[in-house]
Amino acid sequence: MARHPDAVVVGGGIIGCAAAWRLAAEGLSVVLVERGEIGREASWAAGGILTPVHLAEYPTPLASLCTASMRLYEPWVRELRALVPFDPEYRVTGMLVAVFDDAGAAAARTLEEWKRRHGQPVERLSREEALALEPRLAPTLREALLLPDIAQLRNHRMAPALAEAAARRGAEIRAQTAVTGFLRVPGRITGVKTSRGDLYAGTTVLAAGAWSGELARTVGLDLRVRPVRGQILLSEAAPGFCTRVVLETDTYFVPRLDGRLLIGSTVEEAGFDRSVTLEGVRHLSARAAAILPDSARLPLLGSWAGLRPATPDRLPFLGRCGMEGLILATGHFRNGILLAPLTAGIVADLLLGRPPSVPLEPFDPRRTFPPGPA
Repeated sequence: MARHPDAVVVGGGIIGCAAAWRLAAEGLSVVLVERGEIGREASWAAGGILTPVHLAEYPTPLASLCTASMRLYEPWVRELRALVPFDPEYRVTGMLVAVFDDAGAAAARTLEEWKRRHGQPVERLSREEALALEPRLAPTLREALLLPDIAQLRNHRMAPALAEAAARRGAEIRAQTAVTGFLRVPGRITGVKTSRGDLYAGTTVLAAGAWSGELARTVGLDLRVRPVRGQILLSEAAPGFCTRVVLETDTYFVPRLDGRLLIGSTVEEAGFDRSVTLEGVRHLSARAAAILPDSARLPLLGSWAGLRPATPDRLPFLGRCGMEGLILATGHFRNGILLAPLTAGIVADLLLGRPPSVPLEPFDPRRTFPPGPA
């Protein structure tokens, strides 16, 4: 590697690791720095559903971004698996959106209309048809939507695999290396200050998730990113307990091949507190029992919480920020796993001077917001 790399990527979650792999595959010299272990923050804590939970309610630019990245995912995973021996358990299981009340019915109609308008597969099911597919659903079910094209994967395996792929392409991976600030000359970022010394680079990519705002403030950038806690439960069921992702309002079930069942998730303004709370466990357990009653008797294997990087308008920050030498790729909130392949391509395009594959104006880090919290 050159004495000063072409790029330093700050953040070892799925976004940062995907960017490092893509840049290294383009022939650039890359160093990735991560304050803790690779992929152990929001990327590890997520559910691994490769669709937004409420796609029809998203701002149009974000919905388009998510749809574009969904199309990239299967070939992206296939390319990664050819380079790194791991099993992401990428599976197109489909999603069943369960409807139990009037509010759920209205939301289902909106989603169905959105899907049909955008040419995406969707099927409305009667109560009997839905129960035939997922017989453990509560008998109070009214109807459901079937989204047959929705995929899932074991998200906690992705960032380490991406980091290994980047290393095999020549990138240097520095875990347990905290970034404490940026190196700069007037008008330009020239690298980062770390717990292991200064690291100069041609371009710095800030992909530090919920911690991005704190780092940006060290150079006077008011990057409106805040942490939003999400708690999740892991239970043990027999394989086939349910066969599809099941969604009802903000509660979802993700069945894994080995029978394990994820139940998520909360959306909490708790700062940087990653605690699992009794209230969070109680809420998720009660919601799970109301949707899939048999889940109340499943053994609880564990619980955890992650900090999602949220922005005021739900759109990520993608692009340059007016300070030379710095590219932002952060603020993906609940869609970091899904948006990783597209974001990595955008970072590479920007660094190499190519037109990005999607318009970046809606995601401009310099956009303004009304005063108040992120």
